Amino acid sequence: MASTTAITIPQSAEDIAPSWVQQVLQKDLPGVIITDVHVKGSISEGEGYVSDIIAFDAMGTRNDTSQRYSLVAKVTNFIKPLVGFKLWSKDIQINIETIETKFYANAVPELLSVAIPSTEPKSQAEKEDDPLDDSWFLPKCYFAATDPSSMVSVRVMENLKAQGFSIKPDHQPLSREEMMLAVGALAQLHGLSHRLELRSGKPLPEKYDWIISPSDDTAIAGMDILNHDCQDSVKEFAAAFPDQADLVARLEKLRLRVDLEEPRLKVFCHGDCWINNIMFEYAGNVPTGVKLVDWQTPIYMPPTYDLTLLFLCNASWDVFHNHRDAILAHYHRKLQETLGPKTQDESSGLWSYTLEQLTVDFKADCREGVINRFIRLGPLPADADLLRMLHEIKEWGVI
Repeated sequence: MASTTAITIPQSAEDIAPSWVQQVLQKDLPGVIITDVHVKGSISEGEGYVSDIIAFDAMGTRNDTSQRYSLVAKVTNFIKPLVGFKLWSKDIQINIETIETKFYANAVPELLSVAIPSTEPKSQAEKEDDPLDDSWFLPKCYFAATDPSSMVSVRVMENLKAQGFSIKPDHQPLSREEMMLAVGALAQLHGLSHRLELRSGKPLPEKYDWIISPSDDTAIAGMDILNHDCQDSVKEFAAAFPDQADLVARLEKLRLRVDLEEPRLKVFCHGDCWINNIMFEYAGNVPTGVKLVDWQTPIYMPPTYDLTLLFLCNASWDVFHNHRDAILAHYHRKLQETLGPKTQDESSGLWSYTLEQLTVDFKADCREGVINRFIRLGPLPADADLLRMLHEIKEWGVI
């Protein structure tokens, strides 16, 4: 993956020229010669608050063979007003956008470097119960960098839409099969980050000082804003369900909190794993692949932080209530598969993390999942499914 700032960062679509694309691709594709670039223009499936995503095809040759690459350039101009997050300071907006550049340029190559390919054959029954193929959990990124002088950042990645990936329309809940794929992607992320942490010999926030930790300035500055958003949404929920006074009283007490004494093992979490940031590939109506996108807010938290956000912001009541155990079991299998065999010089870590403990932690952390759902109550309005989930979580004594 290219990360050198010697490559010019484009200021607009007009700067995406053959010579520039050739520079970007040469590290991963040595010998590639780009002769023509067809810029298709801006595309966006999500909210599109922050970046301009420019699709383009690059044509040329490699090893005397004609080649065509479908790519996107994700360009962010920090001078441009980011109206989607009016309550956030510009410094915070710039910081979270720069984080994604650093994630792709610095963390991803090292995460993938510690991966252990699975060589064990699987039975037909295992294949049917395990829909995740061998692809990785995020799009391939060829180049990621920020130009401080022009206040512009860019990431050049494979065009997932051209490969048949898409975001579910109208914030539709994920099916059991889609949830299986999504938790498998999270298991890859969590498992690889744990291996990398052990390999480096120090906590990931020390290795990557841009990772958001619950106690750092970016997280603390954002908590007041997010708590404000959550409580505004609780008022909307109360108006939608006027007969739920007891539940509303419990929700009004919810606040994001910093627990500096949190003893549990932490991993690299996506931090924003909801429908707008998950893209699926389908064979007919069957989901066959998944990619997690938008890595502006990775956070160092226990694995269940991602899982509760995923369930509360993406699942229907049926999936949450009837298929939760199977989906968590699938996550646990994928996590152990990603970790691989434990060697003598590795501590117990996630290898000793049982499915039973994962289930206990998931229920306890659903409090954070509920807060994350209410933060997103605009695009994910209160409905009967949410009400049922909240009542089940209340029975666990979490809220």
